Amino acid sequence: MRVLIRIPVCVAFAAMLSGCGSSADHPTSPTSPVACTAAITIGIFSNGAPASPGQGMVWTSYFQATVLPAQPSVYVVDINSTPAGCLTTWTAVSANTSAVQLSPASGTGRSQVELFMPANAGTQRSTLVTIAGQTASITQAGR
Repeated sequence: MRVLIRIPVCVAFAAMLSGCGSSADHPTSPTSPVACTAAITIGIFSNGAPASPGQGMVWTSYFQATVLPAQPSVYVVDINSTPAGCLTTWTAVSANTSAVQLSPASGTGRSQVELFMPANAGTQRSTLVTIAGQTASITQAGR
């Protein structure tokens, strides 16, 4: 009866091999995704023209200091995630979707969110909107 014993080369010839079992012998594991820091700014207004003077302004500052008109409005909000290559997922949530609708509801890294406010035929209304972890109270005038 024969018994076959296998001994790894690294163990059998450790004295003769340099670097046996070192990390250089094994591929490194992939690096984990880079965490993002989001700077959220006003992109463009509903008419497609640059949001002047709001363009580039921090979105929370703009919306919290402005009562928006009662007519329907669309705003594009830029999510400027840094550093380049960041892969952190973000969400866009409206506390009252009849007052403010957001699209898309989530994404990864750099992107844009469209903020749509339907016409308001009632009294002035406010709702909280959170994009990429930053919250603003958005107020729309009534008619």
